[in-house]
Amino acid sequence: MKKTNPINKHPQELEGKEFYSEKKYSLAADAFSLAAQGYSNQGELSQAAEMRNNQCVSLLMAKMPKKALEVVSGTAEFFAEAGQSLNQAMAIANEATALKDLGENQQAIEKFLLAASIFNEMNEPELHLQTQQSISALKLKTRNIPGAIFSMRDGLEGLDKLSVRQKILLRLLRIPQNMLEK
Repeated sequence: MKKTNPINKHPQELEGKEFYSEKKYSLAADAFSLAAQGYSNQGELSQAAEMRNNQCVSLLMAKMPKKALEVVSGTAEFFAEAGQSLNQAMAIANEATALKDLGENQQAIEKFLLAASIFNEMNEPELHLQTQQSISALKLKTRNIPGAIFSMRDGLEGLDKLSVRQKILLRLLRIPQNMLEK
């Protein structure tokens, strides 16, 4: 969840963040819903969309993916029109996570691919890697082993500095390609 200037925060936003940190996800979702409505009433539509994304994450954590998908619907388009690419990609990734939790794996992969592309264009390697990991996990689940390997490798290759574990994993993921090239 993104931080905003505490002076301008709606009281329910603060309450939602507190509930979220306490792992009271349903209460956090309710608070973020009220904050979204409050910001919307004040004409602060970007903040309202951000609160809907926070509500979506809270609902996902509360194991309510259908409601999470309903809440986040339209926010990616809003952020795209507002020129807020990072928020757009995060909203798309939230949609993908809800779709994944609903068992809509192919739709989830498509959304994750779109989010990964935006993160990559914005030079956000950590977010790109996280998204590629989600794609890889879904491809493994659907038994698309080559796709899973490629997705994970693509995410790791985008990082400037790799941990020892990531370096080992990247070497392992390159083995199938190296074998095909011989």
